Amino acid sequence: MSEISTRLIKKAVYNLCFDANICINKEVYSRILKEYLLSEKIEAKEILKAILQNAKIAYEKKLPLCQDTGQVIVFLKIGQKVKIKGEFINKAINEAVEKCYIDNCFRKSVVENSLFDRKNTKTNTPVVIHTEYVNGDDIKISVLIKGAGSENKSVLKMFLPTIQEEELVHQIGDIILETGENACPPMFIGIGIGYTAEKSSIMAKEAFIKDKFTKEELEFSEKVKKYIEKKAPEKYGSTYVLDIRTITGATHIACLPVSISINCHSKRYSHCVVKEDGVIYQHKKPDFVDIQDTDNDINEIKTEDTKAIRNLKSGQKVLLTGHIYVARDMAHKRLCELLKEKKPLPVELRDKIIFYAGPCPAKKGEISGSIGPTTASRMDKYAVELYKNGLLATIGKGSRSKEIIEVIKNTSSKYFTAIGGVAALLSRHIKKSEIIAFEDLGAEAIYELYVEKLPVITQIS
Repeated sequence: MSEISTRLIKKAVYNLCFDANICINKEVYSRILKEYLLSEKIEAKEILKAILQNAKIAYEKKLPLCQDTGQVIVFLKIGQKVKIKGEFINKAINEAVEKCYIDNCFRKSVVENSLFDRKNTKTNTPVVIHTEYVNGDDIKISVLIKGAGSENKSVLKMFLPTIQEEELVHQIGDIILETGENACPPMFIGIGIGYTAEKSSIMAKEAFIKDKFTKEELEFSEKVKKYIEKKAPEKYGSTYVLDIRTITGATHIACLPVSISINCHSKRYSHCVVKEDGVIYQHKKPDFVDIQDTDNDINEIKTEDTKAIRNLKSGQKVLLTGHIYVARDMAHKRLCELLKEKKPLPVELRDKIIFYAGPCPAKKGEISGSIGPTTASRMDKYAVELYKNGLLATIGKGSRSKEIIEVIKNTSSKYFTAIGGVAALLSRHIKKSEIIAFEDLGAEAIYELYVEKLPVITQIS
């Protein structure tokens, strides 16, 4: 029998959260670097380069890899011979996450209640905790950081138990192919097959942190990956999905639950083993490579030069310099409510640019925390009115609805995209930042930024 203090567990969870958010794991970095060196796709290579640059900057500057520092998911494997002393373990874990997120200026993204009270808890808690009892006298802790962009693309589907394996491969592959840019490809995929609906979903997330799989599971994962590679978007080719891992298990004779968990390219996780006399951390820092920018043929455009912006064509790369706004879901909702009520807006929309983002808080002495684009389609139902009221352009990630595309074209406006999940890299382009409206919304408040050579691509013109 071993005795483990929750003080030790709290320290371990704090450090795991820090490492997972700041330092990309060595096996993930190595996989991305390999794809970068081998890729012959120009667009894919640019994205992979930005991801590698972002990882190096995040580690050196101790900035989050992504502005969406996510929902914290903790997997506990508690040895049956362990006696836990101190406060309740779940309370200790939540307190550790809260302290880590406040101390390190990570973004707090968790709301009180999903339906009835979407007020931010300002602590990034409560944490999702999965507990399993195993043989042994120690506690294995894994922390997985799950951003909303990829989580929103996760799928649970109940298949007929008589489905052929080849058809299952094709259907899973098609689901993954439909995720598009919103999940920040290149992606890592976890698949859980078996047990019940809720258990398969947990298995799909466990696939991100597990290191041992059966021969059959590995072969099935490879079949899905090869199917996807044949149909992946042209600009990504074989890099659209970096890796797939599948966990299978028992189930009812009439069931075949399949959960697909989508993860962005950073795949943020960290492990440790807590013993009676200390903590053994298993997070491996990569050997970072210095990769320089080589593309010098991109035009710099001032944000006040509306004529130049309106003349841009789809596909053109641009470096934006000047003042822009940052606003996302709740800020858009409030702006549209004010327009409906014919009340004055707190910001001028005409000929302005809105960056769909929710930045991390800035550290003391810093201008901005990590910042990057969020999924643009979530703003579609509000953006119609904003474009009609003179908005010049928006910046986000992913596709837009047909209605928005039509409005953008009819108003000679623009939709720019920026690479998702490289928020430490993009933060270097922020030279001034100030909250100017809806401060109570925290990360969803409206900011005014002064950006310098912010790299974007003209997606819709």
